[in-house]
Amino acid sequence: MVHCIGIKSTHFSEKLNSEIQPLVPLEIKIESIKLVGIAQIPQIVYITSKGRCSTFLSKAKFLNCLLCFLQIKQRHFSKIISYNFQTYGININAENSKYFIVYSEIHAFLERYNRAALEKLEVELTAVSSVVRNPIKGTVAEVNNLGCSCPDMVYRHNVCKHQIATHLYLQSNGWGSLAEYLQQNTGKKWEEKLLAMAEVAKYDLGI
Repeated sequence: MVHCIGIKSTHFSEKLNSEIQPLVPLEIKIESIKLVGIAQIPQIVYITSKGRCSTFLSKAKFLNCLLCFLQIKQRHFSKIISYNFQTYGININAENSKYFIVYSEIHAFLERYNRAALEKLEVELTAVSSVVRNPIKGTVAEVNNLGCSCPDMVYRHNVCKHQIATHLYLQSNGWGSLAEYLQQNTGKKWEEKLLAMAEVAKYDLGI
């Protein structure tokens, strides 16, 4: 039997940097998002400490952001077929259902997605949750199936940067969503994963 509260991946910062590239290399407050030109390229208009700016996102990047948002909100969400911009938000056609995201919600998500990349959050998995540390601000938050312990989630009810970091960390390790990860944390399969994680940690430490 393997007894372990949590194993931190010392490679997390490298993986996070490769998985989450900032949309903008500064903190942003998004004013609007729209599709531009015949090619319908997503464009965000935002405010930074240096003024008002705009940036084009690749279609693949924007689609991945939408997918990340929906997978956090809808635990068993898998694939986006198409999306289109409406007056008040974005209509999304999925394999077996349809979703509508109001602009204020996707604006908030993209701001936090950008922040998660800028702050290089560190994720540590436990048997019942993930612990997310912010090395820049020195703060700690816990993410579980109910949400996150941070004020952004508790009081504003937004998908927070800690949930985003946790979700993408699990995705990069092939463990799906947090719910899927927690369902697999018992029995022989879980012990094998912990042993594999321990081997990675030992390699990182040169043991």
